[in-house]
Amino acid sequence: MKNKKIFLALAALLALPFAAQAQMSVQDQLAKVQQAIKDTGARWEAGETSVSNLSREEFQNYIGFDFSPSDAEPAPEVTAMELPAALDWRDHNGNFVTIPKDQKKCGSCWAFSMTGALESYVLRTKNMPGQDLDLSEQVMLSCSGAGTCNGGRLTAGFLKKTGLPLDNVYPYNATDSACSAAAPGWQAGAYKIGNYGSVSQKVASMKAALAAYGPLPTAYMVYEDFKLYRGGIYSYTTGKRLGGHAVLLVGYNDAEQYFIVKNSWTPQWGEGGYFRIAYSEVNGKSNFGLSTIAYYTAKDGAEAAAWQRAAPHFDNITWD
Repeated sequence: MKNKKIFLALAALLALPFAAQAQMSVQDQLAKVQQAIKDTGARWEAGETSVSNLSREEFQNYIGFDFSPSDAEPAPEVTAMELPAALDWRDHNGNFVTIPKDQKKCGSCWAFSMTGALESYVLRTKNMPGQDLDLSEQVMLSCSGAGTCNGGRLTAGFLKKTGLPLDNVYPYNATDSACSAAAPGWQAGAYKIGNYGSVSQKVASMKAALAAYGPLPTAYMVYEDFKLYRGGIYSYTTGKRLGGHAVLLVGYNDAEQYFIVKNSWTPQWGEGGYFRIAYSEVNGKSNFGLSTIAYYTAKDGAEAAAWQRAAPHFDNITWD
């Protein structure tokens, strides 16, 4: 027993330098990023966050997007719509965005992105701003076939055909648990989308789709500096690529040149669970919007297609 106590004491002493070294590594990384922000003139603040102390391996549980080609046909583009200079679906004649959630240690960002978009779709199409609609990410994760805790894609065929029930039908457990564990008969009360389509990776297209169809599931590449995001308008400054991440695009601002994005790393992360990202990152390191889809009703799609057909006829008209 005495030898065991001595061994444990020695192990604890030997562990101290490694713990200090790990902490120093985070501090060194923070100093590096803060200097890069200053050198590049970036408009965001870096600091310790809920994910900044995670190792590269641990952090993989907080991303997890597979950039396989989308199976969606292009969504009808609304090229003739007069877009506002700024749009935020959290405050657009009401709040049509549900609160940020916590994907925990599971690479299910894709499920949170698409479930959050469905919640917004229901609030928007049923005109229920401010309602606390909480749908089941676990059903999306366990039943859709779109991915696992190791990652997934933005493909919404399951939401069109089957849909998602309320969260209490199958509460989120951050594991690849069986679909059969959901409450029996949940399909009868599921919320569905009318249709979905891909959105091209262009600032103008993403803005138009956002205005016409509401919040959009989208994805981008995460780099080491993003782990330290505390607030402001993110743009890449330094660090290695960590992997793909899916989020929910909810707004934009032309004056400041940024998109507003809902994340799934708790409401305590970033700007109340959200972040802002510069338009320049669409063609920059982050490849923001590399995969984006829109949910729309048959009416939405018909109106967008009508705008496309009618737009050329207005090109040479002079209005008195």
